Amino acid sequence: MRQERLKPFVEWLVELQSSAADLDGVHQALCRQLVKLGYGLWRSGLLLETLDPEFSSGRIVWSREGEDEVQVTLNPHTRDMSEQYARSPLKIIDETGHTLRARLDAPVLALPLFQELRAQGATDYMIVPLAFTDRRRSAGLSFTTDVPGGFTHEDVVELETIARLISATFEVRVLRHIALNLLETYVGPLAGANILDGLVKRGDGGRMRAVIWYSDLRNFTRLTETMETSELLDLLNEYFELLGTAATRHRGEVVQHIGDAIMIYFVIPEGTEDGAVTAGVFEAASEALAALDHANAARRARGAVEIRCGIGLDIGEVTHGNVGSLRRLSFNVVGPAVNRAARIETLTKALGVPLLMSADFARTTGQPWISAGWHALKGVPEPVEVARLP
Repeated sequence: MRQERLKPFVEWLVELQSSAADLDGVHQALCRQLVKLGYGLWRSGLLLETLDPEFSSGRIVWSREGEDEVQVTLNPHTRDMSEQYARSPLKIIDETGHTLRARLDAPVLALPLFQELRAQGATDYMIVPLAFTDRRRSAGLSFTTDVPGGFTHEDVVELETIARLISATFEVRVLRHIALNLLETYVGPLAGANILDGLVKRGDGGRMRAVIWYSDLRNFTRLTETMETSELLDLLNEYFELLGTAATRHRGEVVQHIGDAIMIYFVIPEGTEDGAVTAGVFEAASEALAALDHANAARRARGAVEIRCGIGLDIGEVTHGNVGSLRRLSFNVVGPAVNRAARIETLTKALGVPLLMSADFARTTGQPWISAGWHALKGVPEPVEVARLP
């Protein structure tokens, strides 16, 4: 191996370790360095299997002809993606554990990628399995050139070495991405960021002003007794998806799913007028109810059980933080506003409406509303004025 190229690469890699660049930034920097060192790089792909409830894998592609930019593609969990993997070079290196090289200026394996690259003028391709310590997920780094005659033998040996040297740098960023993504999935973006920032002890937390959204399914006990398990789970997931999507679109964060209930909070940042947030919450609730109506029309058409729920909204100071036992914690939000929102939601059954709000919340939204009277709520010291849609 030629030390005149590997030595400056190693020096560059050492400097890179202190960089805060994310995964695609590191890949782009690597490709620029390889071009600088004279490897004739035309294109490079970083292929990664991930751990995500929505996506099975990702691909980061750098191209010299693409204005030196990278393109990030996330692949959903679908049968189509499984079939694409079965016809990809990544599957071959997963099975063999060795570098795959294909001269594209000669007859090659009948893989769609090779045919595509050859049609674009590429002459040589190689993909190196990355030596991640977590062997449960596959990863590969590919190099493609359009230099006549392709990569030299020395190029291939050195690029294999370079891929292995930078493998740990990639893995650190992949693992951080997975950790942050899973934290956001299970506890929400705000709580996930707080945990990664070090708020991991029992009792860590604070106070904030927020809107609390509490929703509950109608007749859930009867549904559990009469529906097949798969149908019940599909109904629950559709219900949670419709409400959660509407809320997160307006900066809401799901605190937890409690059986058939869902609790969501919307932070009102310090110094922000309540109306700047509550107007969005009001809109989110309206969007959720409209989405439920649309979903129920489709469910009726196929003879499925309709999704019926109530939504209660309130505003106030809440406490957020880690609660539980020493080795089993959960992020929670508690306070009078949480209790009031839950009790207001219970009133939707008695009053026969899908949405009720505290008048305190309704007054801040700038939207029309009608008083539904003053009500004594369980666990709430004083009667609360409740509002409904006109």
